[in-house]
Amino acid sequence: MNELKGSQGSENIGASARIWSGIKTVFAFLLFVVYMVPFVLVLINSLKQKVNIIKTPLKFVDEAGPQISNYVDAFNKMGYFQAFGNSLIITGCSIVLLVVCSSMCAYILVRRNYKACRISYYLLISYMVVPFQVIMIPVLAIYGNQFHLLNNRLILIIMNVAYGTGFATFLMYGFIKSSVPLALEEAALIDGAGVFRIYSGIVLPLLKPILATNMILQTLGLWNDYLLPSLVLGKESLQTLPIRIRAFNGTFTSDYGLMMAALVMCVTPIIILFIFMQKYIVGGIVSGAVKE
Repeated sequence: MNELKGSQGSENIGASARIWSGIKTVFAFLLFVVYMVPFVLVLINSLKQKVNIIKTPLKFVDEAGPQISNYVDAFNKMGYFQAFGNSLIITGCSIVLLVVCSSMCAYILVRRNYKACRISYYLLISYMVVPFQVIMIPVLAIYGNQFHLLNNRLILIIMNVAYGTGFATFLMYGFIKSSVPLALEEAALIDGAGVFRIYSGIVLPLLKPILATNMILQTLGLWNDYLLPSLVLGKESLQTLPIRIRAFNGTFTSDYGLMMAALVMCVTPIIILFIFMQKYIVGGIVSGAVKE
């Protein structure tokens, strides 16, 4: 009798687990649909004439067939190669400097038990909650009006590194503290290795998961950033892809077909990067986001 009750209880638990799993699957699918609808609309409207985008934005195919010419015209009018090169240079240099500086900073903050290190860490954490819009006007006034340093890719790279260091160091700090054994560094120190040798030869190779996570997250943000580059880079020859899309948005009219096509060409490289590197994101964040 007891065995029968036990088997029935197990069956009930198994049925409840399957029902709950099905509910979660349906909910995840609905979220996927909600998130994908805007991108699908952009994609299908990038292949339509302007008039049909306004009249029938939800229609999948244009009456005159797919308008591949939208991509050709957008490619030429926005100067895609030049804008892509600017985005690549600014994003690439910013990411390299960001991960190197934040990893060295996090290593020192973790391994040096100084009061100044703890204060610096807490200042970095508090800095993360300050929106860029709060300091946007003062920073631009200083760099533009006082030092006349705008319209310079190097200045934008420095700003990107400065604004992204807090979050990157936060992830590195947690990862080093939880996943990098101190015994390895102590053994290297006994063998006569210096601090830089320990960092470059032992610590840095162990940081590959969190380095990849930082690179992906920062690349997603910097590649698609519009506000800061639009304020710093006024010259057309220095503008990045998100800024050049603005060329299709006029004062009295906008060419939505070309704008949609430009948006697709802008996000395609970052989507490809995300697909190949997504496996590092969750693992790196979970390993790095631990409390002190």
